[in-house]
Amino acid sequence: MCFFPGFPPSQKVPLLISLFCKILPPQMASILALQVFSPLPPPVARPKVACYVSQKFLQSLLVLPVFFSESEDFMPLDIYTPLGCFSSTCPRFRIGNAYARLVNPSNYSVSPETSFIDYDFPYLVAGKFNIHNPAIDPFRVLSSNEERESALFFDIAADLGFSLLNIPGTYTRFPFSSSHQPSAIDLSFANPYLFPAFNHWDATSLLSTGSDHIPTLISLQPRTFDSY
Repeated sequence: MCFFPGFPPSQKVPLLISLFCKILPPQMASILALQVFSPLPPPVARPKVACYVSQKFLQSLLVLPVFFSESEDFMPLDIYTPLGCFSSTCPRFRIGNAYARLVNPSNYSVSPETSFIDYDFPYLVAGKFNIHNPAIDPFRVLSSNEERESALFFDIAADLGFSLLNIPGTYTRFPFSSSHQPSAIDLSFANPYLFPAFNHWDATSLLSTGSDHIPTLISLQPRTFDSY
């Protein structure tokens, strides 16, 4: 849930982002009153990442997809807020949706440079990063490769002032196979312009989607309502 300037403080406008590996059937999206944004073929015949936005939200604000040529597994949405957003004068904010796959022993389909960009407006990036880091999973024994791979992302994020929103020690994936252990590979980061509006991160409130990944709720709101 998010609060936006131009709405009464008591009104919440939901923005839903999904990381399904395949697109929901149109009938299901229609029943849930969701609009899908996804890469269209060509060049991506079977996109790994898609954004679903509530129709109620779209009636209130303009939302436009942003397509990155660097990766077909990364898709941001720009939300335009003419009156400013999160107690700032910024006319938009961006939400990046990532599905990082290990394409070879040293590279992911979504690179740290694609995920973390030094924007001068509010920006949140979230998704399946497929990395393990002691900052989010302090009880996991990591290999040297896992430490090195996750450091590439976390170091760039820290250098640019991004804040991790996950609660350390809270798992976001519970594999159906007993041969794999639970993990925290679904991560959310906010840049310095968005972080002051961060309220809370929650991995317990939303119903299961049938996936082995837990849906998470990120709540954002302005620092103050004095200007309304």
